[in-house]
Amino acid sequence: MAYKNLNIIQNFMQYVMNSDTEEFARGILFCFGAPTIQGIKASCLINFRRHSHEDMRSIWKAKADEWLNPLGVQWLLLNDNGENISNALVLIYRRELLERALSCNEACEILKIRGYPLNDVEGCLDCLCRKFCEGFPHEIGLFLDYPPYDVLCFMENRKCEKCAKLLSRSYWKVYGNVRRAKRAFRKYKRAEYDAARLMLMGE
Repeated sequence: MAYKNLNIIQNFMQYVMNSDTEEFARGILFCFGAPTIQGIKASCLINFRRHSHEDMRSIWKAKADEWLNPLGVQWLLLNDNGENISNALVLIYRRELLERALSCNEACEILKIRGYPLNDVEGCLDCLCRKFCEGFPHEIGLFLDYPPYDVLCFMENRKCEKCAKLLSRSYWKVYGNVRRAKRAFRKYKRAEYDAARLMLMGE
């Protein structure tokens, strides 16, 4: 089954890589944003990039609301001020799920230390966007629905990988509850495989 699913993703990527810019962006969105679109993950971070001459950012801005609004999904362009227009780094999210992910005590502790406003999703998103102008804020894992313990361990150990008690990795590096993480990984992958399969069928 794993081999079959991998084949589906490979066939899907071959298909979208040969599509026009709009169809490429739409395909990547609905495949790799599927866990959020289906409501099983608070948000997904997607990097839309293919050819250096494509204005991916303009396509995204023109079509994103049309694609996502009917689904109740919102979005934030994290590199809007960057010079490279062929690259659109986008966070798509379900507000109610994101609110829940950021409001637990463990997440609040991490966010507070890093200057995020608590109990204010819009304020947190604005702060995240500003931090992207300075580098890559690794606390974004909290926004992506990763367990706060794993996010904290990663931030504390990323400069000294040998010191970290890394137990597993896939969508994120797991330091805590492996069983729960692998269960989530399977759900996310299934959502992506199903979306890719349906799009290859023309749906």
